[in-house]
Amino acid sequence: KHRRRTSRAQFKLLEASFYENTKPNATMRRWLAQKLGMTPRSVQVWFQNRRAKAK
Repeated sequence: KHRRRTSRAQFKLLEASFYENTKPNATMRRWLAQKLGMTPRSVQVWFQNRRAKAK
């Protein structure tokens, strides 16, 4: 298993979502994951890391 970097398009949508809501629920994470071709888990981790970065 290799670590996948987020593409620019993925990053844009994730950042926009983060701006709207820093803690998306499972439904939102699933929707984002499906839209971005990521796993809900990878979306969850991205948000965790993004919140840590925002501190």
